[in-house]
Amino acid sequence: CLLSGCLAAPVQAPPAAGTEHLTMLIPDRAFPLGVSTQDGYYYVEPGTTNSLTGMIRYVDYASAVDLPLSTQVNSSHTDDSDTAYLDSIIGDYRMFLFHDHLYFIRSGSSGSGESDALSAAAVYRMNLDGSDRMQIYQGTGGGTLMMYAVGGESCLYLLEQAPDAVEVLQLPEAGGDAKSLASLPGNNYYKLIGCRDGLFYFHVIGYDPDKINSAGDMGSTTHTLATLDPSTGTLNNLADLCPDDNQYAEPYMAGTTLLYYYPNGEHTVAFCDGLGQVESKLSLADAAGGAFQQTDNPYVVGDVLFIPCWDASQGHGYQILVDTKTNCISRSDICLTQQDGKDSLGATVLAETGTCYLAMTEIRYENAEMPLGDGTTTTLQNQIYGYSLIPKDQFTAQSPALQTVNRM
Repeated sequence: CLLSGCLAAPVQAPPAAGTEHLTMLIPDRAFPLGVSTQDGYYYVEPGTTNSLTGMIRYVDYASAVDLPLSTQVNSSHTDDSDTAYLDSIIGDYRMFLFHDHLYFIRSGSSGSGESDALSAAAVYRMNLDGSDRMQIYQGTGGGTLMMYAVGGESCLYLLEQAPDAVEVLQLPEAGGDAKSLASLPGNNYYKLIGCRDGLFYFHVIGYDPDKINSAGDMGSTTHTLATLDPSTGTLNNLADLCPDDNQYAEPYMAGTTLLYYYPNGEHTVAFCDGLGQVESKLSLADAAGGAFQQTDNPYVVGDVLFIPCWDASQGHGYQILVDTKTNCISRSDICLTQQDGKDSLGATVLAETGTCYLAMTEIRYENAEMPLGDGTTTTLQNQIYGYSLIPKDQFTAQSPALQTVNRM
């Protein structure tokens, strides 16, 4: 450990015999992430001539090169003949891997002004080189896909936000008829944080008009840890994450380790059992090295919880790392640079290999055209990301060794 605060990791009970193994295929992060193998990282970049289209790009770890996922040379990668081209990224979008195939998922949007086929929610399946792409799911137009996907033994599970409910769908991995397993009440918001023991784990955010808030008024937001059994469609509430406004806990899942992060006051991370009961806690105070100022939501990569923070005395961002296997806390001061000169925030980790992290260490801007519904276009700016490969044992070093990824 680079900082004090290590204790024995809790032992997780094995799942019951016959339980379906579930894999969280898309992490719960607001950032439009790509997906990583041990060889490289796939991600989507909006087009410049039409920002409602996209290009699949690939970061090759061995050569540290970022290039379009295409065999065409001297190509603009802007039509269907190119394996890198995506004809629509309307709404939100992600990429994920399942059983040696690459998938692209888009949420869709009813107000884009594009054709129904381009604006509908959809999932595509392709080979790892982008070839043989096929659509395996298209929404009906009444809802949008949430940016989650779970892998079962031979199927995918998706969440679709309908006008008055969230539908939990089961879909054959190579395509076919989707089956609704559960319909969750639409007056709540559901964050899928992970899977273990054959169950989906949700952070359910709702509203209770009869609950008194901290100001003494009636009506308060509720936060609940709940599980869903896909074999029965049953949603089960496990724990109240916000018994009062001063004890709010944010749940995260690192592998099968359930965590609570307490952002209010105490700034601790708790390790929990499968029922959401706290077993042990770690304080983050020493890692902050002063006043604790969080800049963004925590996120998980592999077995590590990352908490983006700001160091006012140094004038830049940093990240606190909580290793859930060793329960050690450390700090990284690696930052990303922004072309517009805004605050130097901590570098965002996107993926990992056995020995390295892939981190976003640069943001620059590029003009792009977005079509409007009346046939005209407007100019906006796409964010173009620069990446670095950083050995894990260097990520928290005072003078870390970074390998810049070259963009082609």
